[in-house]
Amino acid sequence: MNDRIESYLKEKILPDLENSRGGFDKYHTLEVVDWIKQIINHNPQLKLDKPVLIIAAYAHDWGYAGVFKDSEVIDNDKIESAKKLHMEVGAEKIKKLLKDNIFSFLTNKQKERCIHLVAVHDKKYEIEDTDEIILMEADMLSTLDIDTTKPVIDAESNKAVMDSILNIRLPKFKTDFSRNEAKKLIQRREEYFKNLKS
Repeated sequence: MNDRIESYLKEKILPDLENSRGGFDKYHTLEVVDWIKQIINHNPQLKLDKPVLIIAAYAHDWGYAGVFKDSEVIDNDKIESAKKLHMEVGAEKIKKLLKDNIFSFLTNKQKERCIHLVAVHDKKYEIEDTDEIILMEADMLSTLDIDTTKPVIDAESNKAVMDSILNIRLPKFKTDFSRNEAKKLIQRREEYFKNLKS
């Protein structure tokens, strides 16, 4: 995976995410890519397919583009109702993009895996393969992180998000790196929402 490929992914995907959830999806996507790289670097023993995971990270929320109005405060019900659709749309978008010649370095199996990861990344009860969980870890670390991108959900919805992370997603984490980072991010997120009430 080189800078040329990443520049191409940014050029094709990020403009669609500029206004998605008030710009949240653009910054969230870049954070997920960064977290994926960190997880891979801290876990060489997992022998993860770095190009596949990085491409999937760029495309994982591409399907949210156009779903929400700019600056809309989004409650958890709206996000949950859009989850299935955004995975389907995102998978179709990355399937089309992977036909571009720049991705000829990938095997058909790798391309299929990219599409699969986008298509299942939010199926929190179903994901179980290592690469599915690693993408989920990166996605959740970015979701928890309030330092770079402020949450676009209300405090009540945050409770539902945190319940899902703590009780369903976090127990599935495979890497100590992600578990340790999550602990720090959870503490800062709790403080952030506590201060919003004050």
